[in-house]
Amino acid sequence: MDLTTQQLVRYEALFTLLDDIQALDDVQQVAARVATQWKYFANVASWRLVMVGTQGFRVMDGARGQATVSEVPALSAWDAAHWARRLPCSFKTANAPCEPPLPDHLGQPGVVEVRVLPVLRKGACVALLTVAARHAAFTDLDAKFIRLFGNHLVNHIAGIEMRRQAMDLLISKATHDALTGLLNRGTIIERLGSQAALAARTGQPLSVVLADIDHFKHINDVHGHLTGDDALREVAARLQACVRDGDSLGRFGGEEFLFVLYPCGADEALAAAERFRAALADTPFTLPGQPASAAVTISLGTASSTPGDLSTQRLLRMADDALYASKDAGRNRVTASGSVPGGTPAVAVHSAAK
Repeated sequence: MDLTTQQLVRYEALFTLLDDIQALDDVQQVAARVATQWKYFANVASWRLVMVGTQGFRVMDGARGQATVSEVPALSAWDAAHWARRLPCSFKTANAPCEPPLPDHLGQPGVVEVRVLPVLRKGACVALLTVAARHAAFTDLDAKFIRLFGNHLVNHIAGIEMRRQAMDLLISKATHDALTGLLNRGTIIERLGSQAALAARTGQPLSVVLADIDHFKHINDVHGHLTGDDALREVAARLQACVRDGDSLGRFGGEEFLFVLYPCGADEALAAAERFRAALADTPFTLPGQPASAAVTISLGTASSTPGDLSTQRLLRMADDALYASKDAGRNRVTASGSVPGGTPAVAVHSAAK
């Protein structure tokens, strides 16, 4: 095969890979495709691409047709050194510096040259590409392809991340309350429905807890709605900190919050509700200009499913009745709602703090 034909074949391989990854919107799939096809248009035996991630850095490694993608909190010594330098460099492995150490997969037997290509945008390093050549050093054409494809790969990965973040933001706005950051009413009710369906399949109990901020109308009337918003945010943050894995918390409306607890029976729900109450009562917070005796508290009502009865509307109604029983009994307390023969709700005050 003459030189011109070889170049045409390599260009075709390059454009094929560009087309392939353009259709992919998953970073792991992109990395896997690159790991199997890069060698066909440039003498790249192994490679590493480092980019800024959501919680540190995203590291993509490729070698022997396999690829891995991971998130790391900090850069390795090799990546940190070259990221800080922001200058391209290349060296033969026989003359490779001992420090910082070369990543293992880039120094495999047979590798003769390593090139480091920082990717800069407006003077700042946004990615670091390291490639290794096996058996023969990189040619000028290899270097051209590596620069061209490397920049495209970085842009494509960045685009995937931007689209993912935009989608996450849209989903968050659609499912979360803007003021408190909790699940909104529609989403927490959907969560209750899905957990009820799961409880029906498994036979496990389901419980709900309704919580309401005590004297919230007084807070708004006396201190204004901005202060009321501050109180809502503080209560929401404290309650969210109490939620355990598998449970859900949402803003049910106004100053009311709904917990969906699964699997969770009546006794467990009662204990959980008391924990939620204590999160406010045991570490009081007051509004500006108010004495400690005016600390913000919550009242709660619980309801749990019974065998054969997983009506979400009934659970919510029973929890609401129990909540109002807590209000009537003096507030800052938990009331459990049970069911007696005939389905008549029965409530019992569990705790009170005055």
